[in-house]
Amino acid sequence: MPKPKYDIIAIGDPTIDTFLFVDDIEVKKIKGQLKAIINWGDKLPVQKFARTVAGNAANAAVGSSRLGLKTAFYTVLAHDMGGREITHKMSKEKVATDYIVIDEKHPTNASTVLSHEGERTIFVYHEHRKYKLPRLAPASWIYLTSMGVGFEKIYKDLAKYLDRTKAKLAFNPGTFQLRKGPKFNKLILERTTVLSINKEEAQSWVGNSEDFELLSKKLQRLGPETVVITDGRKGAYSYGPEGYYYISEFPGPRIEATGAGDSFTTAYIGALANGLTHKDALRWAPVNAGSVVMSIGPQEGLLTKKQITSKLARRKTFKPIVMSDEKTKSRVAAMVGKIEA
Repeated sequence: MPKPKYDIIAIGDPTIDTFLFVDDIEVKKIKGQLKAIINWGDKLPVQKFARTVAGNAANAAVGSSRLGLKTAFYTVLAHDMGGREITHKMSKEKVATDYIVIDEKHPTNASTVLSHEGERTIFVYHEHRKYKLPRLAPASWIYLTSMGVGFEKIYKDLAKYLDRTKAKLAFNPGTFQLRKGPKFNKLILERTTVLSINKEEAQSWVGNSEDFELLSKKLQRLGPETVVITDGRKGAYSYGPEGYYYISEFPGPRIEATGAGDSFTTAYIGALANGLTHKDALRWAPVNAGSVVMSIGPQEGLLTKKQITSKLARRKTFKPIVMSDEKTKSRVAAMVGKIEA
């Protein structure tokens, strides 16, 4: 087995996010789902405006580097101001840019984030990209996440790389990967060490159950060794060979929620990369997410390893609940049921 050059290589598309903070929105629950209601044709005042480098893979790369992991980033970037901004950000965060490929024809991906009362909806625009996996150096972990149309072109080469190097795979599928369904992603799912997905995404793949253990088991049958399911402010679950756990969100204020999921998964994988257990990883993850939602954008609040361990040292009672019996599972379900989404 070749000696790893990197602790982790992030694979996926970056973007430039524009944040619009809007108060003049009514949020209603319709058929069990929250809907944002606006008056069509109105001019809505924007209370605050911001712009930042973002994208699931970029967030994971920056977050992993801040956790002290030797990190590289494979992506295809535009040859424009946004592309240069993203490359500069990676270099500044000590993320290796060896695998950044320049696209001379298509502009940078862009997203507009509509933020209201600490929650957000994201309008995502992906440019057409021609993906071809470069010859990657050996790494301990690969973090595969959101890519645009044509993402499947790297799957065979990535599978060969994983088989050859024995790198562990963290898979946090993005919009286009999710829409293709589990069968289309089979080659990757069968090689996944940790699948990280939110509740709605899990339900879109394996059915609309509210039972997180059942969702996890169904997802695990697709190939992943361990399944992590997040449920927003209601907490998260980890299910795998080590056990079945639940943890609540880390307490604290919330300014803007973009990047909460990325920061959660990044810290979870970061803990494992540091030799910790899944139980410990489930402690790390909400701390990172809790910090990110206190700032605007997905990267400003990403923590270092020292900062996470320091926060946990001050909150020694913040621990996962081991879901080993029906009584505990019922108690957790009742507790979670009282939390407002």
